[in-house]
Amino acid sequence: MRKLLFAILIMTGMVSCNSFKINVNLENSESKTVYLQRYNGMDMKNLDSVVAKDNKAVFKVKQNDNTDAYSIMIKGWKRPLTLFADNQDVTITGDYQKYNGITVTASESQEKLNAFLKEVGTIEDEREIHYCVLDFVKQNIDNPIAPYALYRYKWSFQLEDLRNLLAVIPHDMKSAYKELVVKYMEGLEKTEAGKPFIPFVQKDVNGEDFNMKDVISQSKIIILDFWASWCPDCRKANPELVALYNRFKDKGLDIVSVSLDTDEAAWKKAIEDDNLSWPHHVSDLKGWANAVAEMYTIAYIPQTLIIDANGKIVEKNLPFEKMEELINATLK
Repeated sequence: MRKLLFAILIMTGMVSCNSFKINVNLENSESKTVYLQRYNGMDMKNLDSVVAKDNKAVFKVKQNDNTDAYSIMIKGWKRPLTLFADNQDVTITGDYQKYNGITVTASESQEKLNAFLKEVGTIEDEREIHYCVLDFVKQNIDNPIAPYALYRYKWSFQLEDLRNLLAVIPHDMKSAYKELVVKYMEGLEKTEAGKPFIPFVQKDVNGEDFNMKDVISQSKIIILDFWASWCPDCRKANPELVALYNRFKDKGLDIVSVSLDTDEAAWKKAIEDDNLSWPHHVSDLKGWANAVAEMYTIAYIPQTLIIDANGKIVEKNLPFEKMEELINATLK
């Protein structure tokens, strides 16, 4: 009997050693379905789901050699909560309704990531963010947290920077975020200066189909503008865009504004409030999932592309002074 009990205890210990737990303890999550997710190739897949009871959900996960990130997702969040378990128990605490205040306690990798994200969160200058991310990636180049950080802050890097960093990340590292960076780079390459514009059709403010090809055939130069009513930097830039349009509209300049809004009323009100008088305003009201934004690999806003009468992308994200010089030289 003692031998049998001993054998059972050994087997129980083996099972315990071959798995780890992800403990989700979130206030206001009662009866909500909590999903455990992970990338499978380029797609995020649900691995398991648990309905929270007493504001708690527990996942038992089998250990494996792939130490890439897991994600926790609950309906109502804009994005999943990413975590690096490294085959160790994880505890997630906070309030379901206060996403940014949620704490993830896990592996040494997660602790490094937590400290990094806290530091980045205190920085406002975009160039400082770039160097902070660059330093973190270099220090953790052999760890999957590096490509995750690189992908999360990809907007702060030029294409060539991404190429150089990707080249030193271990080739055999299992990281979905490494593949996502590659996909992002491929998208940027399609919209580099000298490449043809990407055709699209999207609904305008009147619910009618707008075809980008029609504007290309009618204009001498076009500014393709990505923005949203909820974006402070976009609203701050709008007066300069209006000034450009008013100066050159009679000489052949056209503007096409693609909004990453989800609220139709807010979108239309911002157009009126900011005096965006050009006729071409489009949106599918899907926010960051806007189909045109995805075609053009838009990871931040505002962004602008200048397209010539032949449909060729001339420049991207020029400062307004340089943009004005280019437009003026083209329309002379």
